[in-house]
Amino acid sequence: MLGKLIIQTTKIISVFIILATYACKPEIVGYSNVPEIGLIDVNVIENVLAKDSVIQLIISYRDGDGDIGLTDSDTVAPYNLGSPYAHNLPITFMVEDANGEFAELVNITNGRLYGNNHSRVPVITPTGKYKAISGKIKINLTANPAAQSPASVYLEIQLIDRALNVSNKIRTEVINLKH
Repeated sequence: MLGKLIIQTTKIISVFIILATYACKPEIVGYSNVPEIGLIDVNVIENVLAKDSVIQLIISYRDGDGDIGLTDSDTVAPYNLGSPYAHNLPITFMVEDANGEFAELVNITNGRLYGNNHSRVPVITPTGKYKAISGKIKINLTANPAAQSPASVYLEIQLIDRALNVSNKIRTEVINLKH
C-alpha cells in the first residue's frame, strides 16, 4: 500500500515538474530578422506662442534577432558619419511646394537635401538566449526643419538593424503646421 502511494505521489510530482518547466519556458517568437515597423501615433506639440514646435512620433517595432540599436562608440564603417548607416532611424521630411506637390525638403542655405533629420536608436537587444523583441519608440522632431517653416509635411520613416537589414518604410498622413 505504501509503495503504491509513493509511486502515485512520484507520478503527480513529475507531472507538476513537467508542467512547471513548460510554463517557465519562454515563448519562441517567429519574427523576421528584418525589422518591421508601424505607425502608432503622431502628435504636434505647440510652444507657448501657440505655434507648432515639435512633431512627436510613436512607432512600433519588432525584430526576430533583436539586433536593433547603436552605441555612441559605433563610429567606424559602416556606422561612420556620412554613411547611410550612421543613423539607424532615417526620417525624411516631405514638404508641400506651391503647386501642391510633395518633395524631400531641401536646405536653402546649401541647396542639399535636408534628409539628415535622422536619429540613433540606442541598443535595445535583450540579454539571454531569446533575442526576439517588440516595443514602441517615441521620437521628437522639430516642426520647423531647416528653419523653413513648412505649412504641410509628411514624414517617411525606416529602421535599420546592426546587420544592416532595412525595415519597411512607413509614412505619416499630411501634417498641417502653424508657424
